[in-house]
Amino acid sequence: MNHILDRLSGKSRPSTAAAQSSGAKAAISFRPRLKRIAGKAALTIISTVFTVSILLGADLYLHYRHGINLWGYRGPAVGKKQPGEKRIAVVGGSTAWGYGLTAPQSFPGQLQQRFAARVRSEGGPPINVLNLASNSEGAYSFQYTLSDYDYLDYDAVLIYSGYNDLSQENRFINRHRSPVFMRTGYLPLVFILMEDKIAAWKLRLAGGNKPVFAPPDANQSAKTREQLSQLPGQTANDTSQGTCPVEFSFYCQQIYQVTNAALSRGKRVLVVTEPYISDGHIEQQRALEGMLTKRFAGQARLRYVNLGSLIDLRDGSLCWDGMHLTAEGNRRVAEALTQPVLEMLEP
Repeated sequence: MNHILDRLSGKSRPSTAAAQSSGAKAAISFRPRLKRIAGKAALTIISTVFTVSILLGADLYLHYRHGINLWGYRGPAVGKKQPGEKRIAVVGGSTAWGYGLTAPQSFPGQLQQRFAARVRSEGGPPINVLNLASNSEGAYSFQYTLSDYDYLDYDAVLIYSGYNDLSQENRFINRHRSPVFMRTGYLPLVFILMEDKIAAWKLRLAGGNKPVFAPPDANQSAKTREQLSQLPGQTANDTSQGTCPVEFSFYCQQIYQVTNAALSRGKRVLVVTEPYISDGHIEQQRALEGMLTKRFAGQARLRYVNLGSLIDLRDGSLCWDGMHLTAEGNRRVAEALTQPVLEMLEP
């Protein structure tokens, strides 16, 4: 029996040793592959972290440079609403946003400063002006903007518009280009500005010209004065029946919808006409005023203020490109709107 066991044991030893040798060789050959895989994974992770850090740093810089907080509106982000605090949401295009100026130089920024000074001197609850305007946006975007920022719990809406709805049906919504904003509320600027740069380059390569904001023609001043003297008089296209001429019907309808939506939610609304830029703009705003007068007759929570004649856009000290106001021009707008806003906020 021992002999048989010895023979069996002797036969199994070479087999076991061979298996062990083969396994050791496989393990040794697998180690370099494992190291290569781990190295590539580590390199990928480091590269990703580095790239994300660069993009995040660039994005934070762009937010700081343009005076836009992480949530996509201009100026400091506001926190939880304080007892008695009043908030005014400003919607509009680049003229409300303050294109070419710092955030404090825009009229919403200067309104904020005026209200803060008033609270310091007279006391009372704070009044915060939230600049929700965005470049190139028209009246169509306002409902979306107010819905996006509904969590800010604003008490009143200031609509400052007209220029971006003069030539076509403007359906541009700037922030909705970002899926990150749509899902999280955080607005990454780096991709939006990159997209704008690429679009500008394509326009140049295609032979297109960069948009130039031309001031009103001095030769039309007599006609403009004549139209101004007629406001709010009757014309063949008068809107006293609550309708707008076909060329302004889209704009009027969008303003009606955003105004009606805000009022139905208990907000107060101040509709403001920008300084007149052309004869077409005068006609557009006449149509707007007629629509508001007819469709919101007797509505105590709605006010309309016409700043059309406040500033001559040909005055270089007040307007630097024929459309966008200087800091002094914005100061005059803020000054003109201070009392109407305060009255609008009264119980």
